[in-house]
Amino acid sequence: MDTPIPQNLSVTLTMTAELLKTLQTEQGAKDVALAYEIDSSDMAVAANEELKSIKRRIKIVTEWRAKFIEPANTMVENANALFNPALESLAAGESLLKVGLQSFQAKEAARIEQERRAAEEVARKARQEAEQKAAAERARAAQQAEEANRQAAEAEQARLKAVAEGNSRAAAAAAAESARLQEKAQSIVETGEAKAEAVQIAAATMEAAPVATVTKIAGFTTRKNWIAELATDEQTAKKLICEGIAAGRTELYSMIDINMPAANKMAKALEGNFNVPGLKAYNNPVAASRASR
Repeated sequence: MDTPIPQNLSVTLTMTAELLKTLQTEQGAKDVALAYEIDSSDMAVAANEELKSIKRRIKIVTEWRAKFIEPANTMVENANALFNPALESLAAGESLLKVGLQSFQAKEAARIEQERRAAEEVARKARQEAEQKAAAERARAAQQAEEANRQAAEAEQARLKAVAEGNSRAAAAAAAESARLQEKAQSIVETGEAKAEAVQIAAATMEAAPVATVTKIAGFTTRKNWIAELATDEQTAKKLICEGIAAGRTELYSMIDINMPAANKMAKALEGNFNVPGLKAYNNPVAASRASR
């Protein structure tokens, strides 16, 4: 809905010669006050009368000024009424879009983090399975090598028996068989280790599933904005801060905020009985005089 255009968007302030002359006359009030040398009762009475007159004239001039600038103030109010709805709507739109974009980026970051964790879990399981397969390959190779070594030991026993019996041909055949079986056992172990390493390397070099990145929005960024808030009620927080200072945490001094308005109220109430560590109360008389009628 269009905002209606207020009236009175221009104004002319007219200063009459009489009013200008009166204001110029009142500009001499300071010089008049400076001329008073209050050194006797008569001068004190005269100065007090001048003081009451000045207070009355201050009120009058203030009222004149209010009436004089009232049209200008009305013009400013009308101008604000014209611009403020647009500015308020623009500010609200800016805030809503910022919140929306921040929410989107937060959701995107959470989604991507979830995908990254899922990809890491897949890689972890692949490495775990590779370790299990490698262990199985080594165990199988060790079992086969053990059997081959057992057979080689039997062949060696046969060779020793043949040597004892003087059967050189049988001894030579048994020696060859023992050597072959020992070689086979070694080959089995090496082959099993190679297969185990191949499985582990394949798992380690497995290409992880690609993880998306947060969508970049031109001209829009977010930055860190750590803020503090009360973790308990204010009185408890003050007590804990004071306890921290007493324990030696001098950096907490900046957290103490002396409430001078409250201290002034206490000083007015207690007067000479005011007793607050680090503060003092004193009487600072305030001059007062009723304006003359």
